[in-house]
Amino acid sequence: MTKEGFYARQILLGFRTIVLGLCLLIMELLSLPIFGYFQKLQVSGQGFYSNFMDYASKQPYPLMFALTSLIVVMGIVFMVLGYRGRKQDSK
Repeated sequence: MTKEGFYARQILLGFRTIVLGLCLLIMELLSLPIFGYFQKLQVSGQGFYSNFMDYASKQPYPLMFALTSLIVVMGIVFMVLGYRGRKQDSK
């Protein structure tokens, strides 16, 4: 494989990783109402949040958001490295 092909694949990998991270973030946000529903069932309707975004501060969601952010940052790093390598290779 040539260097140009390697950098193109690295850029594509970065883009796919960013898209994956954003899809995971959307799925996590959409799962908040489901988590609230299960919480309501567990406590028989007492002591649950009516605003489901309040569950974002309860575990395990902060950890999930941090890992998803790490995936998006890794994708950005892959893209930057690919573009930087392509630029240096063309000199």
